[in-house]
Amino acid sequence: MSFFSNKSEGVMGIDISSTGIKLVELSRTRTGYQLASMASVALPRDAIVENTIIDSAAVSEALAEAVRLARPSTKNAAMAVAGNAVIIKTISMPMISEFELEAQIEYEADQYVPYDIDDVFLDFHIQGMTADDPDKMDVVLVACKREVVEDYQLVLSDAGLNAKCIDCAVFALENAAEITDEHTAPTGDQYALPDEDAEVNALVNIGANMMNINVLIDGRMAFVRDQFYGGGNLTEEIQKAHNISYQAAEQLKIEQADQIDPDALEMFYVGLTSELVRSLDFYSASRADFPVRKLYLSGGCALLPNIATELEQRLGIDTAVLNPFNHIDIPPRKFDTAQLEQSGPMMMVPVGLALRNFDT
Repeated sequence: MSFFSNKSEGVMGIDISSTGIKLVELSRTRTGYQLASMASVALPRDAIVENTIIDSAAVSEALAEAVRLARPSTKNAAMAVAGNAVIIKTISMPMISEFELEAQIEYEADQYVPYDIDDVFLDFHIQGMTADDPDKMDVVLVACKREVVEDYQLVLSDAGLNAKCIDCAVFALENAAEITDEHTAPTGDQYALPDEDAEVNALVNIGANMMNINVLIDGRMAFVRDQFYGGGNLTEEIQKAHNISYQAAEQLKIEQADQIDPDALEMFYVGLTSELVRSLDFYSASRADFPVRKLYLSGGCALLPNIATELEQRLGIDTAVLNPFNHIDIPPRKFDTAQLEQSGPMMMVPVGLALRNFDT
């Protein structure tokens, strides 16, 4: 789903998180996609807090450095917003055309968006027939505060880049998942209702401070949620358990995960499991007939040794880690393939954003 898209030739994906900037550019081949350029640049701590840009100069400098390292073929970027600045709501409406819906979407949104409509950007996507009423359709309504979008547009502009598509992290995650073998795009009639054998997967991207969750029934979005919980919580537990600085704890987590105090890991997994259970309970409240059958993990926390096994045992749901680079051609002369095989799970969102370049 494109969100405030202004498509043009050539778009790279840029994921701006609280800890760093990830840039991915893809090209199309006869057999799929190829990695054209990529870079990852760290941000100073607290440059971005809860998706609010605090130090715009630092973010712009990091963006410019990512562009210098990657040397992409375009200045056009697709980027993602997430967290409490974004409202994603599925609403039920009478069957009307997309043109008619566009004319009245502001009126509909005014009932669900707790901000002045003039202060937000709006977009929508017709999802399909409403499950319990064939005369109605489900519409995904998306709203984001204008000031948040404009802040990101400004840092992109300061880095010499153009914002051509503002997406949502949960949708970019879904985009990237569609090129993997583990999850496929929806097929068939979009108005067909799922049956009891429907494939129900939860995509869970666990970053430094935020977790993006997207539950899909037969490849179609059924529930999305962003939560402020992630690898930063583990870093804090390591800091306390080992009595070291935050920076040293972060380094231990990344470079010597097998040396982390078991109690710190346990505290992190208890918190993570609790957050996931809370989200899945919210989902089940409206879709109890379609329980989640598989969890697909990505994000920086997906690099933790044995995290899939830990969550599978704690949640009782089959769990696996997604790596988009297992399904993208990597030119060995240009990239360190071994390093990408290891770090791939944390690149799902920027890969999903880069795929916007091929939207039709």
